[in-house]
Amino acid sequence: MQQYKKNRNLILLLSLGLGIASSGCTLQRMVNTAEKYQQVTVEPSPLVTNGERVDFELKAQVPEKLIRDKEVYKLDVYYEYGNEKRENIGTYNFEFGEFLYEDKKPTIIKQLSFPYQPEKSIGRLMVQGRAIDKEDRDVAYTDPKQVATGLNTTPLLLVRSNEFTFVQDKYSTNADSIGKLVFYFELGQTALDDLAEPKLQVLDQYVLDNVPSQEIKIVGMRAPGESGTGLAKKRAQTLEQYYRKKLKTLDYANKKVTITTEAQENTLEALQQKVESTALAKAQKQEVLAILQSDQKEQEKLQALQQTEAYEYLQKYVFPGLRAAQVEFNYNRSRKADYELYLLAQRVANEQVDADALTEEELQHAATLTPLLAEKRKLYEAAVKTTDKWPAYYNLGVVYKQMAEKDYRPAAKKALLEKAVHNLTYAGYRNPTAEVYYSLASAYHQLGKYNEALEYYEYALTLGGEEEMLKAIFADKAALEIETGSYDEAIASLRYAGDSYQTNMNLGLSYLLKENYEGAQEFYQKALELKQNDPLAWYSLALVGARTQNEQMLEENLRRAVRADKRFTQKAINDIEFEAYRNKAAYKDALIR
Repeated sequence: MQQYKKNRNLILLLSLGLGIASSGCTLQRMVNTAEKYQQVTVEPSPLVTNGERVDFELKAQVPEKLIRDKEVYKLDVYYEYGNEKRENIGTYNFEFGEFLYEDKKPTIIKQLSFPYQPEKSIGRLMVQGRAIDKEDRDVAYTDPKQVATGLNTTPLLLVRSNEFTFVQDKYSTNADSIGKLVFYFELGQTALDDLAEPKLQVLDQYVLDNVPSQEIKIVGMRAPGESGTGLAKKRAQTLEQYYRKKLKTLDYANKKVTITTEAQENTLEALQQKVESTALAKAQKQEVLAILQSDQKEQEKLQALQQTEAYEYLQKYVFPGLRAAQVEFNYNRSRKADYELYLLAQRVANEQVDADALTEEELQHAATLTPLLAEKRKLYEAAVKTTDKWPAYYNLGVVYKQMAEKDYRPAAKKALLEKAVHNLTYAGYRNPTAEVYYSLASAYHQLGKYNEALEYYEYALTLGGEEEMLKAIFADKAALEIETGSYDEAIASLRYAGDSYQTNMNLGLSYLLKENYEGAQEFYQKALELKQNDPLAWYSLALVGARTQNEQMLEENLRRAVRADKRFTQKAINDIEFEAYRNKAAYKDALIR
């Protein structure tokens, strides 16, 4: 009996050992098969930056024999860079339901991405397979394999401005302040929608203002072609009724309130004023104005406009701004001396005196009297708390934006830009102008939130404004479109951005990335006419030379770039665009001389 037990235990041990060996052999056969037959392709290759991200498509195919019931094959995707740094990107899981068949092979295709950082400019996209036993979790690995190099950072060689600064201080010459709110309506509608709620909250603050009197003017408007009787008048009445209702419930100051309403029924006259403040090309603008100034009836003019090249622009950026009602408030306030204002403003900011010791304009002006951003921030924060008016929010947003530009810590910079966005958003609710929304779009752009930035660039353009302002918006909108790989859209936006250095540089880059090298060269040369000896323009022309195998062009322009700015020497050394020229005299001589 004892001998039987010994033999039985021996059999169990042998069986277990054979099971483990069998599992190990199976996993090893799987990874051997994968290394020999799996196919991985990456597009684009080398990898290319796309704004602050690196986006690519990775397709993986494996043999059918790797699809098993008791084992699973996985493929890890990661990026190696720097001093043995590794960024995990994703895992392909070859189990039923996770793949499709292509050419009778299990296939997975995914769009992948990882954040761009300058230190990742030199690196390798890697894959490594894993065969895993589902029951005992044993694992066998394939050898790591490089599937793409990276990064091509040429798309980052764009020019953008995103420049905005404090509201012009007019306190010294004008103590009067006009508050303005604009409400927008859906096509043919006179009722306020949910999107108006934040602005209605601002309107309520005007009701609560502790002032002796208010003079309010409400102007209703309609866009050309809108159907409906008395739309402009009804839109003005909607806001008048809202304000009077709120006065009955919220106003305890018993101030004298005078409200006048006006309907701007002549939509074509308003349209003409808007068109004169657009970024349309001169010829297109003249064509539209000629139609609007003709003796035709409104419907005939609208039909004529539909045949113009500018009509799409009008529909997208001009008509929405006319479906509106504007509310204006007028207050008359007195003025204090600068030294008195500054000292009193500091006490308000430190909560040593009541907030109503100074008016909005007085607090705003006091903030201009110090060069220190920390002090400006405290004063504008006090202005926000005490006045709740758009210049306070706007200027506080500018302060946070400038603080972010001076901070080199990524997390701190991000937090400051988020505060800038917060305050600029509230400024936009209270004063919806192209300038304010351009600033908000720029803050989102700098924060790397591209969808939001594009939305507010578009919105700013619908509001209209000075021609130079609109050109600046189109120029930075185009820069964003380049960053997100929308080169055709960028070229379309740059048609309205004027003939500036930024415009020509970004047109050159757009054409370079679309592989129109003759066009790229032309625009880079124009940029150099506007900004002589610009190292970025020289470097970009060197890239054109590299891509067109014009070694003389490469050498001449790369030499000029590194002479103008030594930082381009290291950039050229790391730039994958010059990989084919590392051992050629044109490249070496340009860096040495």
